[in-house]
Amino acid sequence: MRSQIFVSLVLLSLLVIPLASPEGEEGLNLVASKPLPEQSSADIVIHEHFLSKEGPNTFETSSEMIHLSWWKWSEETNSDWPDDDALSRLGELGLEDDTRALFNEQKGDNLSLEDGLLLGREHSRLNQTLSLEGTVDVVSNENNQWFLRFPVEMTPDVNLSDNTVLYFFVTEDSATDHHGRQASHLVREMKPEIGFSNQQGNVTETIWEIPAEHLLAAGIDLQSDPYGWHITFAFFGEIEGDDTNRLLAMYHTSIPTRWENSSAGHFALPLFLLLFASVLASGAVSSAIRREKGMPKLNAEWIPGEQLIARFTFQSGDKRVTLKSCEAERPWQIKGGFKSKRITPHSEYIFSLRFKEKHDADCQISLGLEVEELGSWTQYLRLSTPHLVSTNMGQSVETYEGEQ
Repeated sequence: MRSQIFVSLVLLSLLVIPLASPEGEEGLNLVASKPLPEQSSADIVIHEHFLSKEGPNTFETSSEMIHLSWWKWSEETNSDWPDDDALSRLGELGLEDDTRALFNEQKGDNLSLEDGLLLGREHSRLNQTLSLEGTVDVVSNENNQWFLRFPVEMTPDVNLSDNTVLYFFVTEDSATDHHGRQASHLVREMKPEIGFSNQQGNVTETIWEIPAEHLLAAGIDLQSDPYGWHITFAFFGEIEGDDTNRLLAMYHTSIPTRWENSSAGHFALPLFLLLFASVLASGAVSSAIRREKGMPKLNAEWIPGEQLIARFTFQSGDKRVTLKSCEAERPWQIKGGFKSKRITPHSEYIFSLRFKEKHDADCQISLGLEVEELGSWTQYLRLSTPHLVSTNMGQSVETYEGEQ
C-alpha cells in the first residue's frame, strides 16, 4: 500500500511542473513566451513618479497612464530596492534631484493627473511613427539562469532622429523592501537600446535581451518569483521636421509565465497521468480502509493460579475469520492441541491455552488466520513471563503472507 501511495504522490508532484520546453538556438531553453501587444493608444501617457524618502509611497493613479515608480534612496535608507537607474534617469534627462513627477518625460511636479495627461499628450506621437512586432520570451541559459529575450521586427513609418532611444522598463506590480516599505509599479530595471534603423521603411530584424545578471542584480528572479512583473517598451525621440523630443511608440504587457499561453494539448498527458494517479491513490486508500475494517484484534493475559494458562480474547472485524493454527516459539510449549475455529463478523471469541512449564523468556505466540476477501495472515503476540502478569498485557502485531 505504501508503495502505491508513494508512486501516486510522485506522479501528482510531477503534474505541477510544466513539460520542459525544447532546446532552442545557442543552447537556450524557452520557458515562456507571448506576442507583443498592440501599440498603446495615443491617449496613454507614461507617468513617472519619484518616490519620497519619508513615504508613504502612494500616489493617485489613472487607467489612462502607465505608471513607473522610481526609488533613489537606497544608500540613505539602507534599502534593498535598486536606486541606480532612478539616479541615472534624472541625470540623462538633466533634471533636479527634487523632481517628483514626469509625464512623457515632461516635468510636472505640481500638476494634477488631468493636467499631467494633457501635458503628456502634447508630447506624444503614438501610432504615427513606427511598428514593432515580435515576442516577449523568458529563456533559460546553460547555467539555468532565466532572462528576457525579445526577437522582433521594427519598421519606422517616418524618418526618425538619430537620438531616438528605446527604453525597457521592468516593473514590479507590488514591491516590499526588507524594511517593510511598499510601492506599486516599482521600476526594478531600465535598459536603453539604440540598435535599430531610423530610416522610414527600413526593417530591423534583431533580438534584444536583458541578461540574467542584470535582472538578478535588480532583484528580479523570474525562476523563483515568476508572477507580478510588467515590461514597457517606450520609444522617445524626434521625427523628421520636428525639434521636440516626444514619446513615439509604446508597448506595455505583463511578463509571461510558463502557464500563460498553454493550450489544451499541453495538458492532455498531465490530465491522463492525473486520472491514472487518482485511480491508484483511490485503490490504495480503499484497500487500506477495507483491511482496517476487516482485520481482527487479539489480546491475551495470564490467568492467576498455579497452572500456566493464558486467556485469549479475539474480536473479528467486518469479515469472517478462520483461526487455523496456534503455535508457541521455543522454549515455550503449548500443552494439548489447538482446534481451528470459524468466527463470524463482529463477534468475540475467547479461548485459553495451557503451557507445559514457565520460562524466563517472554512467551511468543503466532496465530494463523484466514480472513475473508483479505487472504492469509499471521498475527504475533508476546506475553511477558507470568511473574509480570499484574502489569503486562499481550499486544498483537500482524504480518501479511499473501492473498489467496
